[in-house]
Amino acid sequence: MSISKEIISIQNLHAAYKSNVVLKGISLSVRKNERWAVIGRNGTGKSTLIKAVASIIEPQSGKILVNGKDILSYNARSRARQIAYVPQKTDGVIPYTVYDYIMMGRYSAMDLFAVASQKDHSIVREVLALCNIAHLSDRIMSTLSGGELQRVLLAGAVAQNTPVLLLDEPTTYLDPAHERLFFHALSRVHYHQDLTVIMVTHDINIALSYCTHICGLLDGHVAFCGSSEDFKSKCPSILFELFGIQFHKYSSDENTATVFGAWGAECIQAK
Repeated sequence: MSISKEIISIQNLHAAYKSNVVLKGISLSVRKNERWAVIGRNGTGKSTLIKAVASIIEPQSGKILVNGKDILSYNARSRARQIAYVPQKTDGVIPYTVYDYIMMGRYSAMDLFAVASQKDHSIVREVLALCNIAHLSDRIMSTLSGGELQRVLLAGAVAQNTPVLLLDEPTTYLDPAHERLFFHALSRVHYHQDLTVIMVTHDINIALSYCTHICGLLDGHVAFCGSSEDFKSKCPSILFELFGIQFHKYSSDENTATVFGAWGAECIQAK
């Protein structure tokens, strides 16, 4: 079996907010078409790592290579052709229709001052269908529900047609029904567009069911890096190491599904 190409190489990365060092020597290798979940406690550097890869923040030291090239050597336009980023939420009102917003994702692929081509319109229609939001195309962004908005943000990133997609806790504010719709859309996109995905999440079960690999951060260091199957084999002890609380393993009667939860009767009934 051939080994897929390394698409992201993070080498001894250090990053800080003001004087607070958040990432302390992170190294990680991500290969084409892998799906990574970055997990860990609040404040351990998960979002900082994603934002460093997206060049939203500049690291103190270390390197991030994307397709063999230092991410800092890309200009904004060329970087947008390599990496797309979906934030946890948007700030302010977006005064565009869903269709126009997704078309903005095509700008990095267009020549400067060019107008959208038939190919661009075709890609937008394809992305609308993949994300199951074609029925929203004429809606103004500010009229969308939280769940609808997150799928539109995903679609806007997918329209960039990049090899790498970064997501920072994309379903934090979603109810279970909209979370399911979001991951259904993400799975369809990954299947049809051969994406490499890196996602920050607090949902351990989503991480294990959707992602092929897990990166567990603890105090700015990598505490676990490997396949989801390897991670699952180390549960629940690895979860205790990462989060400092006991997790419980729950299996279906037929043993066809296993989930991990931190809430037991002793927590609910505590006095």
